[in-house]
Amino acid sequence: MVRSIPFLLVLLLSIVSAQAQAISINAKLNTTKVTEGDTVKLTITIDQTADGKAPDFSVLNEHFEIISTFKAERSNILNGRFVSFTSWILTLLPKHTGYIAVPPIRYDNVTSKPLKLHVTKRSSASNSEQYLFVDAKIDKQQAYVQEQVILTVRIFSGNIDIYDPSYQPPAIENAAMEQLGEQRNYKTTLNGTQYDVFEFRYAVFPQKSGTIQIPGARLEATVFRSRSRNYYDPLNGKQVRRYSPNLELEVKPKPAEYPADQPWLPAQSLQLSESWSPDAGNANIGEPITRTVSMQAEGVLSTILPAVPTSDIEGVRIYPEQAESNSSVGEHGIVSTRTESQALIATQAGTIELPAIDVTWWDVEEQAVKVTSLPARTIQVTGTNSRPQTDSSAAQAPPLSSAGESPPPPLGQTSINQTWQWIAVAFFCLWLLTLALLIWALLSRRANSRATGQEDNQASPFSAGQLREANKALQAACKAQDAKAARIAVIELFRQQFRDSTIRNLDDVAQKAGTDALPGALRDLEAHLYKNKNEAKWNSEALLKATQEALSRPATKDQKQVLQPLYPS
Repeated sequence: MVRSIPFLLVLLLSIVSAQAQAISINAKLNTTKVTEGDTVKLTITIDQTADGKAPDFSVLNEHFEIISTFKAERSNILNGRFVSFTSWILTLLPKHTGYIAVPPIRYDNVTSKPLKLHVTKRSSASNSEQYLFVDAKIDKQQAYVQEQVILTVRIFSGNIDIYDPSYQPPAIENAAMEQLGEQRNYKTTLNGTQYDVFEFRYAVFPQKSGTIQIPGARLEATVFRSRSRNYYDPLNGKQVRRYSPNLELEVKPKPAEYPADQPWLPAQSLQLSESWSPDAGNANIGEPITRTVSMQAEGVLSTILPAVPTSDIEGVRIYPEQAESNSSVGEHGIVSTRTESQALIATQAGTIELPAIDVTWWDVEEQAVKVTSLPARTIQVTGTNSRPQTDSSAAQAPPLSSAGESPPPPLGQTSINQTWQWIAVAFFCLWLLTLALLIWALLSRRANSRATGQEDNQASPFSAGQLREANKALQAACKAQDAKAARIAVIELFRQQFRDSTIRNLDDVAQKAGTDALPGALRDLEAHLYKNKNEAKWNSEALLKATQEALSRPATKDQKQVLQPLYPS
């Protein structure tokens, strides 16, 4: 028994050695010639079960992109022996044209033989082989910075079916790009072959002068030539990748003749329009009217549309609202609109002149500077200032006649000494003189106070009366759920409270708040104004409460109030 152990060990080693020597590896390409952009299949087969191991495919990365890998195992009885096979099917995309060597593939201690593949340029293929290709073009070869350029990408598919397509548009550096609508599908005929065409259009806006490279758009797909195919065979179908040709665009800087003090605005057309609510022409003191100005331009991104020029107008307070910008797709590309609204409140009667609005832009069609204008407008303001007076001095002085009357001398005192009568008369005259002087001084003081108050109301935009009026207006607007009126009132309230004419919008109010509650209430108000008006009711009580808390706080060193407290204790 002991002598048989060495014999068994030798037999076992012989079997293992024989099996190791029996391992073979084979490499095979499904074709030796492909066109640029087409894939090729490489099959690696070993005559045993892989047992979780795999060949080293990293050597392929130098010349190929590995698109997919599929593993299959099968067993056969060959010459009375049970034989197993393991295959790896790789879909490879060549990285360049020319003759490419497929290097040996190593598995365990064995390697496959090297192979050779010829990759031809697509331009050298005959028309009959152009079953799938991608084309691209731009509508102009030169453009100014931020000028619109239309890029059109078209995919041509002839007599094939496409499955699992993956399309990527060009990624252009130093340029903004917007797709113009949905893809268009139609048919066309080229060189006698009918193609299905899938078209994509883009508006490209170069952001930097110089030469801009437009790389090719990329398409990956699995194609089938035959309509009789086995859908259950994962090896059927050909995976391909196509690129559109690279393009170049020369981008010119802003022309020298364009005004240096105006924002650069290259467009195909530009229009200005305005509307009034209520209709312009006449206005009353203290009553707001809303002016809405819209700017519409073709071939421009909405982000570069300038703000409507404004200026301070004597006798008018202007409260601008948040501008709204949007873009849409028109016949010639992007159409952008900017809308601005302003609440105008007249502070004095008479004629108010609103200056013309001029917007300078560059006409890309005529290559010239253009100015689009809204004409100047005249508004007649009527009425008187209904604000309460600064001082409650409505009480009238007593009539002079009643103050100057003296009681009749008592009867029956003829026996009084005449000297004392003259003394009494003298004291009485002095008393009358003193009383007259007091009445004159009081009337003069009241007249001066009344004149000063009127002068302050006309010359100064701040007073206690206007503060109270703004407070009442805010309370009334909140009670009526009138968000637009509440916005105007809260801005005016803070202008009066802090005597600061630079407070012109809700952001300025939030900076003066000094509390956490008011900014949140202001954001809710603004959201209600500029978002969906049909949403739930606006929480006006929160705004009123937050305003009271903010204005009831002690003034800081930088915000000393010279007006009386709005909510006295």
